[in-house]
Amino acid sequence: MTEKVLNKELQKQAPGSNFIQLFEIELSSSSTVYFHPGVEEDLSTVQFRQEGGTINTYVALPVKATGFAHDPSGPVTRPSIAFANVSSVFGNAVGDYDNLLGAKVTRRTTLQKYLVGESGDATPPVEFVKQVYFIDRVKSRTKEIVEFELAAPFDLQGVTLPARQVVANGCPWIYQGAAVNTSNEYKKVGGCTWHTESKYKPSYQPQTTGLDGTVEYIATVNVDDEYVVPNTGETGTVTFSTSVGSITANSYYKTTTTLGTSSGVRRLLKSGAIDTSADSSTVNNYWQATTTTSSPGTLSDSNANVNRVRVWSTWDSSTTFYAYTSDNYNDYVKHSSGGVTRLWKAKKTSLNQTPDFGVYWELADMCSKTLTGCKMRYGFNPVSPGTATSTGKANTDTKVVLPFGGFPGARSFN
Repeated sequence: MTEKVLNKELQKQAPGSNFIQLFEIELSSSSTVYFHPGVEEDLSTVQFRQEGGTINTYVALPVKATGFAHDPSGPVTRPSIAFANVSSVFGNAVGDYDNLLGAKVTRRTTLQKYLVGESGDATPPVEFVKQVYFIDRVKSRTKEIVEFELAAPFDLQGVTLPARQVVANGCPWIYQGAAVNTSNEYKKVGGCTWHTESKYKPSYQPQTTGLDGTVEYIATVNVDDEYVVPNTGETGTVTFSTSVGSITANSYYKTTTTLGTSSGVRRLLKSGAIDTSADSSTVNNYWQATTTTSSPGTLSDSNANVNRVRVWSTWDSSTTFYAYTSDNYNDYVKHSSGGVTRLWKAKKTSLNQTPDFGVYWELADMCSKTLTGCKMRYGFNPVSPGTATSTGKANTDTKVVLPFGGFPGARSFN
């Protein structure tokens, strides 16, 4: 009905009122920017009433919007919005322009006479059918302006079905791409919701305290599907027994390997050369028992009675962290930066080298992209349910539904 009124007005030789464009960009579920390109030379703030009567205020911004024309016989239009000095418009939301990709853009069009405070102000508002788009890409960027290309929700140009290929036994989702602690919903991709600091509240047993979603644990797993647990002196430290004649399920054990040519394990210097002075000294192996037995055999990676685990220490600038010819022994550390605590693994022996992406360190909290890696995280089964510092049992819980992005049965049906 309101669109008929506008069409009638526009068909007059002199509508007597300026054509108005109003824009809304949802930065997040709780934050929306309202703006307009100005009314001719008038760059004052305007207000417009929404369907329910709510009044929104639209600020005038240096914006150029193009390409909104309709062509029913051609392809779906991809309009553009160019902003001058965009950082002053969106503040921290576009410290990285990619933060706006996927943001919902609503375009409203009406006549100036139907704005709040004008003669035609009414509820419901008089406007054309609103148009909804999503920011698809950064079309161009200079020091003065940034231009975004918009896409309609039903724009299928270049889209193939199915949207992704079938991958047997491998998860194609970006690890932590949709992490539960990611505040910007538009930055989430895929279906892996694993917390960026490996914090997890298992809720697969609602009747069991500690497995009912009320207790948050730390479940850190490396790319080799090995749990990484706190070293001696750290919060939540575990006790490693050196008595391995018999073992108890989920308990921890420690054996040693002698460095040297016989074992093939050598410690490395900061230069990357072998540290021959360390030969004949020992380095620790850490294990978690998968079963209780009085005859466990020699603890090794091929022994099904145990799983290898790694230990981490808090990074310290005065401590030397070592790398070895076998990365089964490379040191792991946790380091906090920018309010985020992450797990790192030594690539080279170092002293006073802050963990970061580079020569000396690599991020250790990485996913193997397998069902095992997914189970070790989402099936985390605390040894002491209800104790937040508890480590996980060797055998994961099977009741949880895994958000695994692959197709484990694809090979069978190929």
